[in-house]
Amino acid sequence: MSDDEFDPELYRDNPGAIAAYLDDIFRKNDLREVLIALNRVMRAQNVKAMARETGLRRDNLYKTFGGEIDPQLGRVMALFEGLGVRLSVMPVRPKERAPRPKLGRPPKSRGPIS
Repeated sequence: MSDDEFDPELYRDNPGAIAAYLDDIFRKNDLREVLIALNRVMRAQNVKAMARETGLRRDNLYKTFGGEIDPQLGRVMALFEGLGVRLSVMPVRPKERAPRPKLGRPPKSRGPIS
């Protein structure tokens, strides 16, 4: 979806629409697209009011979700709280890989007894 296709009125104070839109974007697992989507829904709100609700400064919201930097998880969670949505985690299809080694230290090798 391009900026021209994005209708901010649909997402203003509408947690259901915000959640559906962000869920679709997060499924792509592309950080750049996620940041663009977060920026779009943030700007669809009153950013000054969002800053008050989230406890983040307005200029930090613009910088953090402007797509230029990798935002901190705490800021993402604060933004989601302000938008009235929450982050959820789900498993992805497992990849083929070698089994992980067991936890703990490897046993000490016993050297030759003299």
